[in-house]
Formats: sequence, C-alpha cells, structure tokens
Amino acid sequence: MFAAVSTETSDAVRKTLEFVRHHRLSKGDRLPSERDLSERFGVTRGSVREALAVLDAMRITERKPKSGIYLRNELEDSGLDALVLQADLGLPFDAQVTRDVTEARILCEEQAFRLACQRRTDADLAKLDQLLDTYAALVANGSNLADEDVAFHLAVVAASQNRVLVRTLTPLMLMSTGWRRRYFASAEIRQRSLIDHRAFVVAIEARDEATATMLVHRHVQTAAEDVRALAEQGATDSDSKD
Repeated sequence: MFAAVSTETSDAVRKTLEFVRHHRLSKGDRLPSERDLSERFGVTRGSVREALAVLDAMRITERKPKSGIYLRNELEDSGLDALVLQADLGLPFDAQVTRDVTEARILCEEQAFRLACQRRTDADLAKLDQLLDTYAALVANGSNLADEDVAFHLAVVAASQNRVLVRTLTPLMLMSTGWRRRYFASAEIRQRSLIDHRAFVVAIEARDEATATMLVHRHVQTAAEDVRALAEQGATDSDSKD
C-alpha cells in the first residue's frame, strides 16, 4: 500500500493513527497542526503532509481551509481500506473488529463459493488445479503458504464471476497479512489447509454448493480460532518476558 511513499511517510501515518487512538479522538475532533505533528513524531513536515494526504484519501481525516485538520470518521467507522492500512502498519485490531472481519469473510466467502459452484468454468478449474499443485509442492518442502493461500481463495472468489465479491474479499484477505505468515509457520496447519483446499476444488467441480459452503465456513472459523490462540500465546510470552 505504501510503495509510492517513503518509509518516513509510512511512519508518520502510523504515528498519526496511534495519536488518534491514544487520545481517543472522535469524529469532528481537531488534530494538531502539521508543524506540531512533525515535532511530536520527529519527522519532516513534508512527510506529515504526505501522511495526511493518505489519510484524507481514505476519508479518515480532512482539512478545513483556515481552520485545521479534523478527524472525518472514527477509525472504527472507516472503510475497508482503512483496516488494511492499519494491518499494513502493524496496528492491532481490537477483539470486536477481529470478530467482525471473521464474520464478514465467512458470509462473503460462503456466497462466493456457492456462486463458484454454479458459474465456474473449465478455465477456473484449471487455475485452481494449478494453484493446488503449487500449494502441495510448498507443503512438501516445508515452505510458508501465506501468499499462495490468499491467491487460492481469491481464485475461488473470481470463479463466482462476481467482481464486487472479489473487490470486497480482497481487502478482507489483505487484513490478515500480518498473522498469516505466523499461522502458516506450522507444518500441521499447512497440511490441514492443503486437505481443505483439495476438498474445495472437488466440491466446486461437482457443483456441490452445500458441501462447498460448509467446508469454507469450517475452514475460516477454525483458522480464526487458531489465530486467536496464537495471539493469546504471543501475549503470554510477552508477559513472561516482562
């Protein structure tokens, strides 16, 4: 997301969001000036200006001429891009956002898998088989599957022939980038995921909507529970080091 901006600008975006959270700013609240933010964050005013341009574009902040910089929407009320932004910057989601993302993904993927069963083409099946072969090879050599897992799920969604579902699920998948690599560090999880993905393809090829939607619901819910356990373990490890 930040390929076009500097590391310092990305840092300024992260610190601005942290400032908003720390001070519990609400919609309509005024932020400090560019100069004040620059001094607080230890970055140049140019980087702060670029950071605010990013946040303006995402409808998180807005500039009012001769007045100042204001919070346009609370972080919890911003669009999916804002959640992806937070994930990219390593800012944790609270428990409710994590739950909401999981529920939204299950709802959207169930519908996408159902439509994929109805509308998938031979080209779609060939694409899924190709991705599955790559997936299996990576499992065999012990490689991390984070990127390939996203590619596979989005290929199934693409087989629904519904572009809005693709555009909706893409950010939901990208929000999980941070934990996904840690999740797929487990050989047991990699093997289980491969088994699930093979079952997806069988159900989609057979146009078995009931089985496909049941499988993806269980798959996403189980992954969410595993990730929650990883997060709790990480917090425990952090506490023990303190």
